[in-house]
Amino acid sequence: MADSGKNCARGIVAALRSGGIDIVSTLPDAWLGDLIGGIEDDPSMKLIRVTREDEGLGICAGAWLGGHRGALVAQNAGLLLSTNVLAGIAYHHQIPAVMLIAMRGGPFDNQYYHAYKARVTEPVLKGVGIPYHHINGPDDFPVIASAWQQASLFRMPVALLLHRGALVDGAA
Repeated sequence: MADSGKNCARGIVAALRSGGIDIVSTLPDAWLGDLIGGIEDDPSMKLIRVTREDEGLGICAGAWLGGHRGALVAQNAGLLLSTNVLAGIAYHHQIPAVMLIAMRGGPFDNQYYHAYKARVTEPVLKGVGIPYHHINGPDDFPVIASAWQQASLFRMPVALLLHRGALVDGAA
């Protein structure tokens, strides 16, 4: 499993690099460990660890204001926590960012306390009007590479909902 997670991480990091992402803020999640390690090891990206996901969105905003392309890597619980900041960045400030969100609580998550997160993540994104895409596995990684373009055109963050199969090869 560890090798398959690292393979997925390499594919996602390559897609981020292809999209020009050079600053990534993160708060760890068990599913995101290999991805965070891959970003940290990539010399073309600066990884910034945060204590709250809304801080990570602030770092993405500052990156854009400084001429960089920022991404947030977090779990969907953190996305839900950050809704106020997300709406402000999207509508008041119109700042693009890419959010790679571990979609916890789906059919391949064996933790009951994550179940509600999968049920409310999409309705919250729809309610705030944030565009989002499901990333189910490596075949969807080209969407990651083009996410910055959409964020720039829309002048708002774009969420990429990373399902388990996108983070660990072979997980359906």
